[in-house]
Amino acid sequence: MKYSIVLILLLFLKLDAMSQCHSEANDVQCVERITAANKIVRSYKLDAYSPGNIEYSTVLVKDLRYYVNLCEEGEVSNNIEINVYDTRRKLVTTNKDGDQSILTELSFTCPKTGVYYLVFKRRDAPFNCGLGALSFSK
Repeated sequence: MKYSIVLILLLFLKLDAMSQCHSEANDVQCVERITAANKIVRSYKLDAYSPGNIEYSTVLVKDLRYYVNLCEEGEVSNNIEINVYDTRRKLVTTNKDGDQSILTELSFTCPKTGVYYLVFKRRDAPFNCGLGALSFSK
């Protein structure tokens, strides 16, 4: 009986470890290339195994030009839709183009200082583990 419990625990721990993302080093290098001309504000971990949309909040400053980029497995990606909402949950901008394609970079000038929500949405295709990078330029 004890042997069975130990075996089940080990199997559970192995499955849990397999489901975690392990691409951080590659993604950091990708983000550094993207934001070379900008000042990085923050990076957001995107775990492919998390259910639903992935949401983060941040404070943005009026009249600064912000950029949101995504790296998956160390490469710039256009696999995730990024939506930015204001405090009232009104859509400010998105990286979804008019023809429904996804742009590799989202850039916008902040209209008002305040709390904003960055929502990373899965498209039809599954995505890999990665990082979302928020940066700005003056």
